[in-house]
Parts: sequence; structure tokens; C-alpha cells
Amino acid sequence: MEHHRQLVFSVSSILAILFPSSSDCLRAAELGPQPGSAYREFSIHNGGGKDWRVTDPNADNPGAAQFLPNPVLKIKVSELVGAVRAEMLLDRWGGHIGTTPKQIRFNNNTWITLPELTTTPTGHRPEMYYSQDNPVVTVPLKHLKTGENTFEGTCGGSSWGQWGLYSLILRVYYEPKSSNGMVDRIVIPKNGATISDNPSISLECSATVVKVDIIAWYDGYDEDGDGQFLDWHESYHQPLRGAAAELRHHVGTLQKSPFKLRWNTEFIPDQEPRAIKLLARLQDSSGLWHVTDPVTDLTLERNEHSVKLYRSTDVPERFGVRTGETKSCSIRIPPNTDLASATDIRLHLRTWHGWDKNHTPFRLNGNEHLFEGKNHHFDYDALPIPLAELKRGENKFTIHSKTEHHMLEVLWPGPAISVRYTKSNQTCFVEKF
Repeated sequence: MEHHRQLVFSVSSILAILFPSSSDCLRAAELGPQPGSAYREFSIHNGGGKDWRVTDPNADNPGAAQFLPNPVLKIKVSELVGAVRAEMLLDRWGGHIGTTPKQIRFNNNTWITLPELTTTPTGHRPEMYYSQDNPVVTVPLKHLKTGENTFEGTCGGSSWGQWGLYSLILRVYYEPKSSNGMVDRIVIPKNGATISDNPSISLECSATVVKVDIIAWYDGYDEDGDGQFLDWHESYHQPLRGAAAELRHHVGTLQKSPFKLRWNTEFIPDQEPRAIKLLARLQDSSGLWHVTDPVTDLTLERNEHSVKLYRSTDVPERFGVRTGETKSCSIRIPPNTDLASATDIRLHLRTWHGWDKNHTPFRLNGNEHLFEGKNHHFDYDALPIPLAELKRGENKFTIHSKTEHHMLEVLWPGPAISVRYTKSNQTCFVEKF
């Protein structure tokens, strides 16, 4: 029977390649709100108790029993009429090392397997790295119904597979309606424009628009945790347990006319010419979202300053410590960099349970700093670092903990350092990875 199932899968896979359906053609790169799309969001944000924990039903570690059976949660979907597809975005803690596969199902339908990280080093299993990310996964419309829907998670693992389902945002997409001549769009800047630091962004919006989120594409620190630095920059992570995983780390949000703002680019790294893109997602008074066409080929030109981002080069598996453990990684600054022209430094650090009450300070080149993280929760900080602590070549980031409680987890893709320089004396180059 098992051989028969494998044969059916192989044949169906071949047929899917030869005769793809419209849903099969929707690849991962096309998930998420696309220009011209129209959608509604339905969300749940878990807190307290065990609602956010998803545990391997076959775990043999005695500690797992208190979290089983996995909770069956509920989410209300108000409208499926005219729906053409659906997807879910998660605020997901990667959980215990080795936890895989991670799965969700709706209304007792078949399990939907969630993707693992795709950016970890070749030859290393992604589930061996601590993480918190925002995977987006297709949900078959036939798995959903109007009104109350149930959903639940499961997983495998070694002795105690467990991951965290903090928030689930269900997006249901519909056929876009005619604009009747009203076109919502970004009007400043225009395609191909050259922008300076802190540029002005303006939109033309119809009278029904009540909220605008502006998103930018550029090469910068990975706030959402998937390891993609060149990306649309945004994240959805609960700031506190049970709070909404609302959009953060984007250009900005506007909720009234005039729809204009200034984009704070103080620590946006220098970009290649014509490399930046902008788009806007707009919500109308009925709750329906739609997405503008992008503004493309933007060039960020700075006259007085330069900003460089230096990434970790050797983030280890299991980058977590407890009971006297010490681990480290390196952040390399090119040897011909003129650090004398540096004016401001930030260390980007994403942690889970980076709680200073439980752990000793981290060290950067031997200098101690507090994590400023949260108790049994995700946190992201851009911590100021004294200029004198940075050096050319390898900068060593080290963690140590004596706690017997939950370990400190440094999340993928590891720490990174942003440096802002005065441009008159700045001679360093952009190091490619």
C-alpha cells in the first residue's frame, strides 16, 4: 500500500508539472499581497497558557505531556463569496532544535506542511538553528468556510518536538473590483527618481481609504527572520505575549489625509543605483485591502554620510547557551575600512528569552552589553555600541549563561552591525556575501 501511495504521488506530480492549475502556478515568490490584489485579513494572536505551543503528540520527554493534547483554536472568516485564493502568514517561533515537520490544518482537513528556512548554510539542516520568522503558506479554499473555523498544529521531532504559533493572519483574496477611474498610487517619488536621506513619500488616495502601509524593497538587516536581506522589509512579531503581531519595520503607516510621510533612512545601508522599490497597501472603510503598483528604480544618494551593514559570517547551529555554556560568532569589517570616520554604530540582535535576569551580558570584542530581551519571548533590538569597541577584521560576538532555566537563543540570521560614517573620509567598500 505504501508503494502504491508513492507511485500515485509521483504520477500526480508529473501531471502537475505538465498541466499546472492556476493554484499550482502560484509559487512561493508570488505569495503575499501582490500589486493589484484585493484581500481581507482575519487573525488570531495567542497568549498565556499553552495556546501558542505546538507539541509533537509522540514526544517521549516527560516535560512534553503538560502541553498535550495540542489546543484546537478558532478563527472567524466573515466572507468567502468571490474568493479566489487564501494564504496564512504566521508569527512562528522555530522552537526546540530538530522540530520538523511543522504542520497546520483547518477544520480537520489534511495537514499543511510549513516550509523551513531556506537560507541556512548548505549541508546544515535548517531546524538545527534557532529562529522566529513569518512564513506565508497557501491554504486551499476548500479547507475554509464562512463563519467559525477551527485550526490546530502538530509536529515531529526528536524527544520533544515543539514550536510556537504566536499569531496566524489568514488572508483571503478576491477578484479586484473596478476602480471607476479612481487610482490609488504613490506620486512622490516617481519611477527612476534619485532620493536623499529621509525622503518624502506622498500618495493620492480615494476618499474611502482609511489606512496606508508603505513597504520598501532594499538590501538591509533581516527583521522578519527568514535570512533574506534583499527583500521587502517588514515583520509581524508579537511585541508582548498575546499582543497583535502587527506590521512593523516598514517605511510607515498613515491613517488620515494627507497621505504623506518622511522615510527614516538613518540606518538604511547604501544601495546599488536604481535598486530601491516602494509600494503601498491601502485599506478602505469596508476593511478590504488592495495593493498599488510599485515605484521602481529608485536611487538613494547621500552627500554627507554613508551607511554599511556587516553580517555574521559563521552563525553556529544551536546558537543558544545555558548551564555554563559559551558560544560565539564573528562579524567581519573589511581591513581597509576607515573606522575613524564612523559616527554611530548599532548592533542588530534578535533573541528568544534574551532576558538579562537569567543570562550574563553578551560580549562584543570582550566588552559587556545587556541583551534587553524578554522573558520566554521574542525580541529584536538595534543596540548602540561605543565607537571604540569596533575594530577592522573579525569582531567577536560571544554569549554565555549559567542559568538552569530556558536557554538564551540567538535567532537566525544572527547579529549584524550597522555603521554610519561621515562621507568625506569614508574609504571602505561594500563587502559582498
